[in-house]
Amino acid sequence: MRTDSLPLNTWVVVQQTGPRRDIALVSRHDSQSAAEAERDRRNRASPERPYRACMVLEPIAQRMGGQLAPTARGTGNRRPARRI
Repeated sequence: MRTDSLPLNTWVVVQQTGPRRDIALVSRHDSQSAAEAERDRRNRASPERPYRACMVLEPIAQRMGGQLAPTARGTGNRRPARRI
């Protein structure tokens, strides 16, 4: 599962199975403490500690119609040069 397909604004426990974006959704939780308890319980059995508790937040700029923040494009707040 890709990180962009995880449920938004919900505490989840995920298992990292390979590269950074390759994860498996393990469980959903109503609170941070419940997600962290589930993560800790699962990680006790594994020395690699592949389980993570996290909340995926919706990018505000994308909801408002933007693609990326100006700083992500490397242009800062400057406008592109005008061609004459």
